Amino acid sequence: MAESVVNGVRLHHETVGSGPPLLLVAGLGSSSAAWAGAVPVLAERFSVTTVDNRGTGRSDVPPGPYAVDDMADDVAALVDHLGIGPVPVVGWSMGGSITQSLLVRHPATVSRAVLLSAFPSYTRVQDAWLEAGLALRRAGLDAVTVGVDSMPWVYTPRLLADHDAAMAAAELARKDPYPTSLAGFEAQAAGLRVYDSRPQLPQVGTPTLVLVGAEDVLTPVAQSAEIAALVPAARLQVLPRGGHAMLLEYPDDTLAAITAFLS
Repeated sequence: MAESVVNGVRLHHETVGSGPPLLLVAGLGSSSAAWAGAVPVLAERFSVTTVDNRGTGRSDVPPGPYAVDDMADDVAALVDHLGIGPVPVVGWSMGGSITQSLLVRHPATVSRAVLLSAFPSYTRVQDAWLEAGLALRRAGLDAVTVGVDSMPWVYTPRLLADHDAAMAAAELARKDPYPTSLAGFEAQAAGLRVYDSRPQLPQVGTPTLVLVGAEDVLTPVAQSAEIAALVPAARLQVLPRGGHAMLLEYPDDTLAAITAFLS
C-alpha cells in the first residue's frame, strides 16, 4: 500500500500482481475495497493498481463539491506519478464517468478503457435515487440499512429473493474499516449528478469496451448504448445476466469479458 499527493490531495493506492499495468477506478462512495473480489483474479495477468478516490477510503476528504473532471485529473496525475501510463483503465459506475473524463481530458493516459455499468449523464430517476440515498445518510441511518434500501437498484431478483444472502452482502458495510464519510459522499455526489460527457465523447479515439448487464436498472443498457454510439472506437457488450453490481453477483462472467478485451 502507498500514498501519493497529487493535485494537493493525498490519495491512497495499492498495487498487486505482476505483468502489464491495469488501473481500477471505483464508483460513488466506494473505495478500492469495492474491487476486493476482482483484484486476485486480475492480478494473475496484470499489475493491478486500485485507488481510493478523493473523499473515500484512506484518501483525503477535502471540501466539496468534487467535479468529475477534478477526480479524473487526480487519477491522471497519479498515473503520471507512478509512471505506468498509458494504462488500461476499468471504471465502474461513477468510475466510468471518471474514465470518460480521462478519455477526453487525458487521452495519453489511457491505452484501453472498460466502462462498466456506466452512464453519460444522470437521468431524473437516477437523480431521485441519489437524493433518497443522501436523505438516508443525512438522517444518520446505519450503513447496513442504507445498503439494503439500495439493493433493488444494484442486484438482481436472484440475489434479492435469498434474504440470508442479501443480508450477508449488506453486512459487509459494517466490516469496512475505512467507511466513506457523509462529507465525502456528498462531495462526490454533487459533481456526479451534473456531469455530462456526451458533447465530448465523439472526440475519443481510445479503444473502449462499454460493458453492462442486461438486468441493470440503475444504469440501464440504453445508457451504455448511448455511450457506445457516441465513441467512435467503442464496442458495446451486454451480458445476459447481471445488474449494476454484476461484478459482485456474476464475477466470472464480468471478469471474463474484461480480460478478453484487455488481452
